[in-house]
Amino acid sequence: MSDVPQVAPYGKWASPITAEHLSGGSIHLEGVQVNASTGQIWALESRPAEGGRFAIVEVLASTAARDVLPAEYHAMGTIHEYGGGSFALHPNGDLIFTSHPTNGVFALDPQSGTVRTIGIPDASVRFGNFHVHPRTHEWILAVRETHTKDSRAQAVVTNTVVAIHAATGRVCTVAEGADFYQHPQFSPDGEKVCWIQWDHPDMPWTGSVLHVATWEAEKVLTGTVVSGRAAVESICQPRWGPDGTLFFVSDKTGYWQLYRFDGNEARRIDLRGLETAEFGSREPCLGNCTYVMLDERTVIASATRNATSDLVLINLETSSWKSLSLDLVDIQRNALARVSSTCFVVIGSTRAAPQALYRVDITRDGASEELLRATVERPLPSELISQARHITYPRTYSKDPSGSGTAHAMFVAPKNPAFQAPEGTLPPLIVWMHGGPTTHVTPALSLATQFWTSRGYAYVLVNHVGSTGYGRGYRALLDGEWGVADIADAASCVAYLASERLIDAAKVGIVGESAGGYAVLQALYTYPEIWTAGVSLYGISSLHRFAEITHKFESHYILGLVLGDGEWSDEARHAVYRSRSAYYHVDKIRAPLLLLQGDVDTIVPVSQATQMEEAMNQAGKQVEVVIFEGEGHGWHMEGTMKASMELQTEFWAKTLL
Repeated sequence: MSDVPQVAPYGKWASPITAEHLSGGSIHLEGVQVNASTGQIWALESRPAEGGRFAIVEVLASTAARDVLPAEYHAMGTIHEYGGGSFALHPNGDLIFTSHPTNGVFALDPQSGTVRTIGIPDASVRFGNFHVHPRTHEWILAVRETHTKDSRAQAVVTNTVVAIHAATGRVCTVAEGADFYQHPQFSPDGEKVCWIQWDHPDMPWTGSVLHVATWEAEKVLTGTVVSGRAAVESICQPRWGPDGTLFFVSDKTGYWQLYRFDGNEARRIDLRGLETAEFGSREPCLGNCTYVMLDERTVIASATRNATSDLVLINLETSSWKSLSLDLVDIQRNALARVSSTCFVVIGSTRAAPQALYRVDITRDGASEELLRATVERPLPSELISQARHITYPRTYSKDPSGSGTAHAMFVAPKNPAFQAPEGTLPPLIVWMHGGPTTHVTPALSLATQFWTSRGYAYVLVNHVGSTGYGRGYRALLDGEWGVADIADAASCVAYLASERLIDAAKVGIVGESAGGYAVLQALYTYPEIWTAGVSLYGISSLHRFAEITHKFESHYILGLVLGDGEWSDEARHAVYRSRSAYYHVDKIRAPLLLLQGDVDTIVPVSQATQMEEAMNQAGKQVEVVIFEGEGHGWHMEGTMKASMELQTEFWAKTLL
């Protein structure tokens, strides 16, 4: 780069970060397993260059890796449509996995690459969240999801906990009757089984229950409730300690805190100073792991505050803790695995580096880390990176006339040492609305964000009410207010940034995926004076049509988000759905709209985009829709990722500059 910056308008800076960096030039780590007896590390990674295939690799020294899964297999699960928990380690060294789209359960010998079929693949039966009996290795616990049709040809989806007999492929029901299950696990001695279950209308993060039962092969078990309550208390990540103590995470205090159950009583682990930290998260995907036992008295855990992770070392004997002072700020899903009593591996991101796999060794003075597996081929120059900063701002657009309360976001300023903007000018702003809507964005480095900031755009990622990472009370502020309160928080964020003279308020775009795509469409007609343009990625345009056809896992989700706890007649419910659906309010939209959608999306179907396009065209509004063949809910293929970024680049250049 030149030592003398070139003067050029914001948004028109040339950047070395290309669409290829975000597509074929990167992978995503989906999970990690460790063979404690050999020290071997196995990572699950999704590869856009292979059409989004999930591959299993052995992670070697010096950031090298060896593919162990034959190319004809795709180790992705699809339970809840979001998947997760698709591979696990067998005590004999094999890797148990399920493969999309044929399903079934397989055993992989990672040394030879030989794959043995345990259960005959059946496209209508899905498996995940595997756990092998510690002594009688032929029994494998799993969550099973069965898709059938009733007499009226209506879809029927049944979820159970099952035990699979590895030698014969026989499948026996362990727990049944609830709408959903997660985290089935044998105790270390094999005498007990635990699992989490919940029923509609709850989601796992609004109300779920932890059960423990005595293991009996080939029998349906009756569990004893350890903790949890419908609509009141959310449980996640139960995990047996080496001495048979059952650990779990509960939000009964208002924050996802660590608990332990000794067989008689469940008690919170009182960690002074971490009372408002979150050790768990929402779990649409199976198999999450963000804390592990190193030994009977030591836990490594990701503690999240203000949507920012911090790895902490916990001494259970003294209920004391200390931060490992690592740079990792984003640790989510199946991210941690024990190597030894003083060592573990972790998948995470820092403010200056994208997602990677690290080995961490505990030392007398703290911890040392080693990079094992990067997700990008070429790291970004440090001088180009614009680090995110957490901001808290007043909710000035809240429906409460006083604008009470505050919301949060991650702000990333434009930065490129090769350029500077003309004096007295301010940058255009792109507002990112996350999916979920019950999830959050972190201050971790995102290549997609840097793509825009290195071109001279300001970028802000909104953690509106309803987001995780701030406690149950903040999440609950979205109940009954989806499509209203989150949109108001986006508008309030723009107002705050404008008041701080950080952005040009006349050049503001909004973009989001899934629930964030819905937020984009809502924002364009709710506050048409704010937005210059909008991009909706597989977003919802009509709530009542979405409610009629969405999948089982989320089929009751929008009831609480839109209607709250009250009783509603069909007529009243549809009236509210209509009032919060952009499809019926296109006449109020002023800004150009770009709709990007996959044609095999099972969560937000393609009709949500095409009907919005039709309504916009009939109203004489500016709209463009691009449908990507073979893509589902989110981009997985190299070509789609590249095309999506190029389309957005062209769109923002036309509308914001």
